Amino acid sequence: MYANPFAHITAGALVPEQIVSYVTAVGESRPVLFGECVAYDLDGQRVLISYAPGSSPDEDMQAAASAMNAATNVAIGAALADGGCASLTVLGPARPGNAPHSAASHEDTYAFLALPPAAPGQNLRNMLRRGSRECVVTEEQWTGEHADLVKTYLDSRPFEAGTRHIFSRIPNYLAASPEAALFAARDASSRLLAFVIGDFAGLSTAFYMFAFRRNDCPPGVGDVLLQTIVDRATQRGHQWLNLGLGVNKGIAAFKDKWGATLRLPCVETSWSPASSGTARAGSAARKAPQTAKGDADPLAVFTRPGFSLRRFLFGEQRPFDCLQIEVTSRCSATCAYCPHTTKQAVWRERHMEDATFAALEPLIRRAKRVHLQGWGEPLLHPRFFEYAGAAGRIGAAVSTTTYGLAVNKANAARLVDSGIDIVAFSLTGVDGPSNAARSGAPFDGVQSGILALGEAKRLAGSEFPHIHLAYLMLAPEAENVARLPDLMHSLDVPVAVVSTLDYIAAPGMEAEAYAPHEEEKIERARVLLHTAAQRAADMGRTIHYSLPGTHGRNDCNEHIQTCMYIDAEGLIAPCIYVNLPTDEHDPCRRAFGSARERNPLDIWNDREYARFRSRLAAGDPDLPCVSCAKRFERVY
Repeated sequence: MYANPFAHITAGALVPEQIVSYVTAVGESRPVLFGECVAYDLDGQRVLISYAPGSSPDEDMQAAASAMNAATNVAIGAALADGGCASLTVLGPARPGNAPHSAASHEDTYAFLALPPAAPGQNLRNMLRRGSRECVVTEEQWTGEHADLVKTYLDSRPFEAGTRHIFSRIPNYLAASPEAALFAARDASSRLLAFVIGDFAGLSTAFYMFAFRRNDCPPGVGDVLLQTIVDRATQRGHQWLNLGLGVNKGIAAFKDKWGATLRLPCVETSWSPASSGTARAGSAARKAPQTAKGDADPLAVFTRPGFSLRRFLFGEQRPFDCLQIEVTSRCSATCAYCPHTTKQAVWRERHMEDATFAALEPLIRRAKRVHLQGWGEPLLHPRFFEYAGAAGRIGAAVSTTTYGLAVNKANAARLVDSGIDIVAFSLTGVDGPSNAARSGAPFDGVQSGILALGEAKRLAGSEFPHIHLAYLMLAPEAENVARLPDLMHSLDVPVAVVSTLDYIAAPGMEAEAYAPHEEEKIERARVLLHTAAQRAADMGRTIHYSLPGTHGRNDCNEHIQTCMYIDAEGLIAPCIYVNLPTDEHDPCRRAFGSARERNPLDIWNDREYARFRSRLAAGDPDLPCVSCAKRFERVY
């Protein structure tokens, strides 16, 4: 008998999600038993693990799944009988028999290495010999040195927010799991090259949990570290080493080199009991989120996904790099170059409605980033922070661009608390006179906003949000970019992104821009920007810039193959330049449907929208793209 009610689950663990101390430490969730299945609860999200404790990866999985299905169905029924279950995810070797038809499933496969392993092949022997010459492996306790390596690793790769959260909880996991061990590889100077974490809490199956290495880590060191886990597991009498899911081709090749085989299906099935009709009647009594007026809040659809180590550790499939969402087209500034000013007579000023933002939820769940900004000032929207929180809650990175005047002390504190990772401040100059084109958004006001946000970050002890400058270099004022590094230094801004005027808002503004045929003019600007960027680099800061080239590309800097623009009314377009909020005939307008009327994913897959994208990729762009500056720009 086990004194700990979950000890038999961990002892018989076949998958990492059955190591209860691990999941509760990294996921901050509460374990619950339903028969032979363990579940984890977090903010109304429940994940049920339906693998049979004590089973083996060499069993007939189809037969094992059938045998477990009855027990799983009973466990699911018990899990759903609790009115606190807002969503259910079942992780197991097969899709549950009683899952509703509408439930979404994702399939992958765990790789296992039989222990003791077969003799290594020539390639693996070579790598082990090479790695052994480069490092010494020791078992260590977690320190700041290991944390620094994790941070460096994360900074060099585009991991999802959930993955970053899991990695930040590794020391909690090690503290809570006495059977977990950290093995570190160091070079002759004791520099940390890499480390791995293995877990040996299961009786028959050990686990290869985490692996981190320096970018300049010598080849073979990773193999030496895995050999250390294999040796420890073999000495302890384990029969199998679970090497995790496929993740990507590189990791799969690493496992294949070791002779690992894909043995255990991993089927993740999720649904909302309330929406599928499977919820207990009493669960309707759960109070739905409400707005300040007491109405049901449409943003309630932005529920955190059920806790899944597969999702958090390896990231969801998020095919969209960025969604640019115009939360409002209203703005109090009258910038000379902006269509909000030049087309004021036909401009449609409107805030996005909550129901419209809620309709974008299927898209946002599949986007790596959401940028809340369009043809207006986003912070003027009364629910800007709620929108930012909703997008971040379901795993998207969130950023915005502001004219700065709305960043007072209170809003600066809210930005720090919001989870937004980047706030860019718009400028066209480095002082009042050179910023004169931004009428209604004076330089001093922007500077005050930047300083307020910096102070709010300092008071909160937070590195987020990162402060950037979105600097529009108008051609007559190009010489002022030479002073941009000094401005960045004085305001402690690490990054500036310099662009040129790419939308001619009124006749006569062409002189403010750079056209592809103006090669001498462009070259003068390139020299100015290159010099400024070098000087900024010497000061520990970064200037990114783009300028037109002489030839159009089969792509553009709006990256329409993986990004899209959604206006305040929910209309979906390839980019911000083909859907201005005006009441006028515009032959270049291209909007392919409204998220208020159709599933936004169906709009993305619409034949005409797909044709628009494919024409650009094939070098036969539609009318709006033929002469668009974004198709000619080169990024430096």
